[in-house]
Amino acid sequence: MRTICLLLLLMTTLTWGQDNKIRGVIKDAETHQPIPYVNIYSENELKNNNTGSISNDYGEFAVVNNHTKIIFSHINYETFTLESDGKLKEVLLKPKNYVLDEIVISNEDPRDYLKRILKLSNNKIEKNTLLKGYCREIVKVNNEYTKFSDALVDYYIKKGNGKSNLILGQHRALKSKKIDNEDDKKIDNINTAFNVKDYVKAAYKFEAVEKLLKSDNYEFERKIKKEANGAEYEYVEIIPKMDSDEMLNKGYIIIDPTSKSILEFKIYSAETHLKNAKMINFWIAKGKLNKGLVWSKFKLINNQYILTYNKRQADVYIKMGSKIDHNFDFSSDIFVYEFKNNVEIPENGYKKKTLFEAGTNYTDQFWTKYNVFPLSEAEERFINSVQEK
Repeated sequence: MRTICLLLLLMTTLTWGQDNKIRGVIKDAETHQPIPYVNIYSENELKNNNTGSISNDYGEFAVVNNHTKIIFSHINYETFTLESDGKLKEVLLKPKNYVLDEIVISNEDPRDYLKRILKLSNNKIEKNTLLKGYCREIVKVNNEYTKFSDALVDYYIKKGNGKSNLILGQHRALKSKKIDNEDDKKIDNINTAFNVKDYVKAAYKFEAVEKLLKSDNYEFERKIKKEANGAEYEYVEIIPKMDSDEMLNKGYIIIDPTSKSILEFKIYSAETHLKNAKMINFWIAKGKLNKGLVWSKFKLINNQYILTYNKRQADVYIKMGSKIDHNFDFSSDIFVYEFKNNVEIPENGYKKKTLFEAGTNYTDQFWTKYNVFPLSEAEERFINSVQEK
């Protein structure tokens, strides 16, 4: 009976289609609210160095139907396993009940402890490794979608330091027809706020966490969380100082207590400090960060420390003379679906900053196979409106 309570299967119309995927939505069993970023994988995938998939912002998911056990895993919910039958529609997960959730009392300051954990995690890339991923970039201007680009990407990571060389596979670039109008050509060269070459390196080097550790505007609270089944992990909360007049962040870091590996970190603009956003003057422009997000998830697979997901988002206002006076929302993410060890690092790679600059070049609809975190309805509508028929 307890198993049935963890996950309910509603007998509705959704089945897996011609792309051999099972699709559905994951919700909280008590509130019925969608659960984003649930890890979903099968037993076969982990054995073959595949990382599985992940639900999107709306709890929607798509997994390949390989007729094995499907596992749903989230830090705040009971893990559930079921046999794949291709008929999932809505999955309800039960929130975890912790038998232990308390602050760690230690002679070591939480900040110093976190610095030590970062140093250990920085040294976990023991072999030259290839991460194969699906990557995408989305741009909105004044709350309207203007650009979408996605690609298959191969990140070749050098042993020890996390530096990577990027090889671009199939790719496509789409933009709003409005940009072709004379009035909007001024924003045509603004593709993203991020550099696609740095996604993996920045995640493995924990640059966002390192920056907060160097600031006196944050406190760190370390907790041990233990579940009824004995599973245990460490949770470090990032707390901004309330009396600061700067725009600060908040977030958390999840650590595996056995391997001392960082399994996830999420850093985002603190709602309490959004009012402190300030205009910054550049050479020929000025701008203001309204809010931002950095989110990385890792997994230990066959004793390998693998980045499985990385997301960056920035909502910024930019003013440049009379040409640009807009709010931009940049979102970029990469999902790693497979990895290989002991690879040869190529000397040359993709040199441009964004996927969009590569244009469109593909031989099959790669996004139907490798995009495992579905787009929102609004994103789908935009792509359908600009994609060549």
